[in-house]
Amino acid sequence: MKIGEFAKMCGTRISVLRHYDREKLLEPEYTDKFSGYRYYSSEQLLVFYKIDALKKAGFSLQEIREIFSGKKSEKEIEEIFSHKERQFLEVLKNLREAKLMMTKLDITFLNDTAIIKRSSRNNALDLCTVAEAEIKAADYQRISQYEINENEIICKVVKLGDETAQPKKDIPFVNDERVIGKWEVRGVFAVREDYQQNIFCDNTNFYGETVKYLYFLPDGEEYWGYSWTKGYFISNSYLSGNTYSEYELEEKADGTYMLITLREDEVSRGGKPVYLSLKKTDSNCYSAESIARKDDINKPFVNDERVIGKWTAHSFLCSKSEFPQERELLEDLYFKELEFFPQGNASCVYADAVFEGSDTVVWTKNYLLRKWNWSACEYEIRTVGGTDYLIIEWKSGDYRYGGFDTNYYVFTRA
Repeated sequence: MKIGEFAKMCGTRISVLRHYDREKLLEPEYTDKFSGYRYYSSEQLLVFYKIDALKKAGFSLQEIREIFSGKKSEKEIEEIFSHKERQFLEVLKNLREAKLMMTKLDITFLNDTAIIKRSSRNNALDLCTVAEAEIKAADYQRISQYEINENEIICKVVKLGDETAQPKKDIPFVNDERVIGKWEVRGVFAVREDYQQNIFCDNTNFYGETVKYLYFLPDGEEYWGYSWTKGYFISNSYLSGNTYSEYELEEKADGTYMLITLREDEVSRGGKPVYLSLKKTDSNCYSAESIARKDDINKPFVNDERVIGKWTAHSFLCSKSEFPQERELLEDLYFKELEFFPQGNASCVYADAVFEGSDTVVWTKNYLLRKWNWSACEYEIRTVGGTDYLIIEWKSGDYRYGGFDTNYYVFTRA
């Protein structure tokens, strides 16, 4: 049958069929080389219906082409559908949360209590979900479960203050074979009872939306400022030192879970610990190097006379678009000093530590090559008002292990 008749049977336009032909999704069974007429068979109706069904399900033409290619196994095709289903469920979840966030909440903070007014038309659990964001925005921390009454919902809260230094301690490493491996971040719970009931889980509250896994490396090896010893998850800050958060393991029908009593941000501001939930993915013996994002650090040396000399830290940028900005206090900056020597040697001062030596850090034109953490940090020099500014990528653990974009340090000549 001609393309017009086939389009009518399919309930579509001729232009759509021509587009599918160009995309090699549904090619005519025969094309007259003299007239250019396209001819289709009735058997091709099923192909069109399949394409149409996949499009309505949200698949792109590229994804449909992959499914039709014949190169995918049944298992791989099933995974494509599973992935698409997860995407839609996530979109639906985000849509519901966005709708909830538009709910006007009548909330009052009285001493150590948050009081949320409710009416019969509002679902109580939905109001609690909105309240989570409102409480945090008001700089409070919820420290009890919600008590749902006929006309109001109440919970205990604590007002968070400025960050204060916590008592320092050092616990020696003791092995625990049960925790070695990869763990999926399930989310953070405000109180233990929420974890036990699996309600009000915030799966974006542990380093934003990017972090999905944590690794417990053999011998407590540190990566990204995290390490461990038996019974404790350890987070490290160059300003406050080690923070020890107790962990406990629980075997469930679907695997091994870890609950960490997280003593970080809230505790340092006068609040209570929160509860980080992890599920074990595997028991492999990873290393910091094996899981790190790595750059090409073997670039040949090319001279750059402009950059030779000593530079002192000026400021920190989340992106280059923030440049220029006011000078920051040197004691507030972690990366303090950078020196480029002739022939490619370099020296970096981080807090009180000096990194130097050809097996540790070198440079070539446009790049500082930090060999100890596999990062090639691109730099550029800008001159503003007669002052040279060195803007250089800051590829911290967030970049190497968390998948975040790079930040930037700004230096001026010493």
